[in-house]
Amino acid sequence: MSLTRGDNNNESAKSTVSTGKAPKLLSEAFAGELDLLRLQSNQLNQLFDVMPAGVVIIDGDGIIVKTNNVANNLLGAELLKKAWIDVITSAFKPRADDGHEVSLNDGRRVKLDISSFGSQAGQLILITDLTETRLLQDKLSHMQRLSALGRMVSTLAHQIRTPLSAAMLYCSNLSSKALSAEKRQNFQDKLTSRLQDLEQQVNDMLLFAKSGGKQVVEVFSVTALLNDAISGVEAQINEANAQLNLAIDDQNLNILGNQNALEGALQNLIHNSIQVINQQAIIDVHAYRKEQSIYIHVKDNGCGIDETEVENIFEPFYTSKVQGTGLGLAVVKSVAKAHHGDVSLVSKQGEGADFCIKLPIFNTEKDK
Repeated sequence: MSLTRGDNNNESAKSTVSTGKAPKLLSEAFAGELDLLRLQSNQLNQLFDVMPAGVVIIDGDGIIVKTNNVANNLLGAELLKKAWIDVITSAFKPRADDGHEVSLNDGRRVKLDISSFGSQAGQLILITDLTETRLLQDKLSHMQRLSALGRMVSTLAHQIRTPLSAAMLYCSNLSSKALSAEKRQNFQDKLTSRLQDLEQQVNDMLLFAKSGGKQVVEVFSVTALLNDAISGVEAQINEANAQLNLAIDDQNLNILGNQNALEGALQNLIHNSIQVINQQAIIDVHAYRKEQSIYIHVKDNGCGIDETEVENIFEPFYTSKVQGTGLGLAVVKSVAKAHHGDVSLVSKQGEGADFCIKLPIFNTEKDK
């Protein structure tokens, strides 16, 4: 019996020791887990502070609960516990030409990316300073235009000399008193034609020089843009016995940009069709909206463009015409790019050419 009692005592002692170790092991496990969480938290905070973009976290009530130094420097104040709507009012100063960016009070431009936390209330706002990037892009664009203009000078020197010499010759012939009325009219028509060539070349040069630079921007309707552009080339359309058909699917489409520059680009496309076809051209201009973009097609019934030329058609100084600077379509592309858009061409030999300018739509507050 004593042996049995002793065995029971030993089992009880082992159980007591085992039970005593459990809380200690759990405590050590929790301590290790806590240390790991602290380490991860410190690492996240360090990453948060060294991010090149500003970060703002707001709770479900729109109150700022966390920021990094970049956000504080960009927005110019201590942001914690402030309402995000108040920060927008005090730190941001939107301008008409902001586009997809937003201007701050000090003139810097930033991009805002906002994301939610899923099922958890609140939002994360990422603020990227694009000021230096835009300055570098402007400088690069300026240098590229200077380089292109340098090449243009030598090209234009020859191309302007030819119609200018012809115009001077026609002027000389017109001074003859013995000239018949029929010949006088013939020389006048030729003189006018040569002067129009000169005007087109100078216009191309000016548009190309200006297209990449800063322009005065405003909101205007696609309807006004197309009507004004067509009105500007109406005389050329009539002279060439051309037919122009205009279709605008939505009369309420608006664009933010420089209307004069876009008019010049569209007139270049229309003028190009008239020149290629020469007489009785049929030109279809069609504008419509697709998602958040506006598409403007200028399609003609000409002989089309060979596939080998399509790749280079928008390059400066590339031309297959006897007379021309090779800048007309380069101007169109440059203007479209300056408006955060693009231009494309669909054409096959014998099937005409279909140019399409794609531009971002400007949403009014009602649309938003």
